[in-house]
Amino acid sequence: MSPRPKVTVYVPSHNYGQYLRQAVDSVLHQSLTDWEMILIDDASSDDTLRLYQEYVAAHPDRISLIHHDEAKGLTYNANRALEQARGRYIMRLDADDWLDESALLVLSNYLDQHEDVALVYPNYFYVDADGGYLGVEHRKKVGTEAKLLDLPAHGACTMVRKRVLKVVGGYDEKLGRQDGWDLWIKVMHRYGIANVSTPLFYYRQHASSLSRNEERLLSARSQIKRTFVAKSQDGADASVKPRVLAVVPAKNTYARVRDVVLQEVAGKPLLDHTVEAALEAGCTDVVVTTDDQRVVDYVAERFPSVLTVLRPEELSASDRRVSEVVMDAVRRVEAEHDVHADIVALLSVHSPLRTHRDVETAINSLMIFEADSVISVYEDHDLHLVHGERGLVPLNPAMERRLRLEREGLYVDNGAMTVSWRDVIAEGTRLVGRVSHIVMPRDRSYQIKSEHDRWIVSQILEERGS
Repeated sequence: MSPRPKVTVYVPSHNYGQYLRQAVDSVLHQSLTDWEMILIDDASSDDTLRLYQEYVAAHPDRISLIHHDEAKGLTYNANRALEQARGRYIMRLDADDWLDESALLVLSNYLDQHEDVALVYPNYFYVDADGGYLGVEHRKKVGTEAKLLDLPAHGACTMVRKRVLKVVGGYDEKLGRQDGWDLWIKVMHRYGIANVSTPLFYYRQHASSLSRNEERLLSARSQIKRTFVAKSQDGADASVKPRVLAVVPAKNTYARVRDVVLQEVAGKPLLDHTVEAALEAGCTDVVVTTDDQRVVDYVAERFPSVLTVLRPEELSASDRRVSEVVMDAVRRVEAEHDVHADIVALLSVHSPLRTHRDVETAINSLMIFEADSVISVYEDHDLHLVHGERGLVPLNPAMERRLRLEREGLYVDNGAMTVSWRDVIAEGTRLVGRVSHIVMPRDRSYQIKSEHDRWIVSQILEERGS
């Protein structure tokens, strides 16, 4: 057995045999030689196992093998590597990516020189399936460009102190993906995190990349946040948990869409979708603020525990801001019902595709990140153009190559919800202070503003089985 190495690199693979040599060879060719490598074959049906066995036979003192007859998943394998690792620092390298020859040297030296930092991640190159250059991801600098830490490190090629990973309990094996988010959430509240500006690995883009399935990816992130908040409050007395007031503006006198709040969408009134989501999300109190007495009467009969406010007529004028409606409702329930919330969740009645999980995720994000407000958005993957000196020029030019760069990321406020601490909300605007966000899929971001919208949303809800 060789002396304890400085760095452990583990390389999990499930049927990525066609890319393995480039990944493993990139570790063999590192300028830092003080490393060990753990190869993990996660029940591959291609030649992964044979290739891995070749490397172990050639370098038995530095390379070891873990083999599963049944696929175990990313986080399970991460924990097995963590248990076996002898290095002071540990890093995952995906089998379809590869390292710059200086990657281990640069990242480990950074941790050597910054004892207060537990996790460091680099910039990286995007390459296509054949390894052709696509672009560079310049991550935002932590503490300067990104003071609100709601942008996690890339799960792969992030170097972490092994001791810290043991302290935070490793990875959640109930998750099949998004180990980067899991690690980020667990580490950032207790330790320093940092990034280096040099691109140090090559991130391959191809059809089978784990990051391609947006719905599953967002679901995993929501689960990570939910688990973290639940654990942080474990054992706490319920009386000290934040009190959440959900405010549901329910204007029912639009000229173009009559009686919109009480019209049925997928078998029940539009209002029900939002009120039920608020209640299922565990909001402590729910108030519906409306300009129609019929809505007040309906809520009293259908949802006896839900408060109602018949707002002043002037608050339904077209030039009034929703923030004014929210403040009126909050002040009314404080004065008339002695309900004093810590968190106020504005939930649009026009967004029935928003689920209770979305509401939970927004509330959890407010509690996890040092934010004043959280809004719901969808990421816009289209190419956008602005008028330049010589005509139209791309606002996000990498999208011409279908490349999503962090610095070119465009997000659209889908209007589904805004969650804020009570002490920062104001009548002037929904977006106050430090604004974090949750991403919802674009096909769950429809708002009902017309009969055509109603038809589209009804079809989606009926397919969902609501």
